[in-house]
Amino acid sequence: MKNKLLSIIKIDLVKHNLIFFVGTFVISVFNYLYYPILGRLVSVVEFGEIQATISIFMQLGILLTAFGYVVANITNNSHASASKQNIILLERVTLGLSILVLLALVLLGGQLRSSLQFTSITPLLLVGVLVILNVPSTTRSYVLQGMKKLRDVSISGIIFSIGKLVLTVALIMVGMSVEGAIIGYILAQVATLVYLTVRSKSFFPGLQHSFNLSLKFKGIGGIKKELQFGVVVLFLLAALAILYSFDVVIARLFLSPEAAGEYSGISSIARIIYFATASVAGVLIASVAVKDTRQRSRRVLLGSLGMVGAVGLFILAIFTFLPTESVTVLLGASYAHVSYLLPITGLFMFIASVNNLLVTFQITRRKYETIIPVLVGMIVLVISLLLKHGGVQDLIMGYLVSNLVVFVILALQIARKNKNEKEATVYSPAQL
Repeated sequence: MKNKLLSIIKIDLVKHNLIFFVGTFVISVFNYLYYPILGRLVSVVEFGEIQATISIFMQLGILLTAFGYVVANITNNSHASASKQNIILLERVTLGLSILVLLALVLLGGQLRSSLQFTSITPLLLVGVLVILNVPSTTRSYVLQGMKKLRDVSISGIIFSIGKLVLTVALIMVGMSVEGAIIGYILAQVATLVYLTVRSKSFFPGLQHSFNLSLKFKGIGGIKKELQFGVVVLFLLAALAILYSFDVVIARLFLSPEAAGEYSGISSIARIIYFATASVAGVLIASVAVKDTRQRSRRVLLGSLGMVGAVGLFILAIFTFLPTESVTVLLGASYAHVSYLLPITGLFMFIASVNNLLVTFQITRRKYETIIPVLVGMIVLVISLLLKHGGVQDLIMGYLVSNLVVFVILALQIARKNKNEKEATVYSPAQL
């Protein structure tokens, strides 16, 4: 039995998932200490504003995640010297776009502050700075991930999660409130960037290269294919993020600040499911290559789905049978009266977690048709919210139904493609 267990652990997919899962688990612990601690340090309204600001950063950060997916995919599929040059060029493009994001926040900040009922424009501008700082961090993190150096990636995430918790609490305690939360993020990101730069210096250029805007975009035409791939990935990740994390921003558009703040608390707890299983998708990025056979890629996908199901359903069961206890422990008694929302919110987060894995699988194989199910889900969400948005339960049901639609279409699409590929293998001229 012991030998059998050791042989399973030695399997690459299992080994890498264990490394990344342990790292992600530690990160998740500190990430979710962040929310209950903040919930006790600030008012419900301020907590809702912090959550909405962080959610906006997560949406804007999708640009960086899409860039990171492309970097990992290039690293996993290309020759070292060629991939490094392409990644450097992509980093410059992404840095330029992130600067445009900051300029857009400067121009539109006043309107956003009014629409989202924020007390100040400052947190929005700080989000723009945070996006820019994330570009070189993302480059190095996903290069390491593509090389399967998951221990280093995990440590960098731990540095960030601990740093943002400690620094945010310190800044809030000296009276900085919402601004303190975002500044805590920025300082933690700086510490993370220093670590990633040190760990990647032997095979990737230093920071002075990343921020040297005077460098010309020589050879930019050579990465046209990667830029097109990046645009597709950007759309897919943006849609996925809207389908699992934009709910707290939507809540501020349709609900009162008090109700939106209460829902933000429930959503932050339910999102534990998503982040607890996200490490599996992270390993999948580096485990499936475009050149892989259908049999191998399918085997990796099924193994990954098993891991997401085991972890996600276990957490969902706790939220379903112990909702009041879960909310009270994680956020405090002031949120207990809305704990009845946790089971259904947890269910939609679990489905979103599975969707994240399936879309990641398609991205690694560069299957552009994945746009279709995600786009249909977005349309369903918009229609649902337009037709019925009078209360928090309407919001949750809209997200649940739209994620179910994405899952069904995406699963059918993957099954159909696998069937077609199998038929092509059986009837190929080489085998006749």
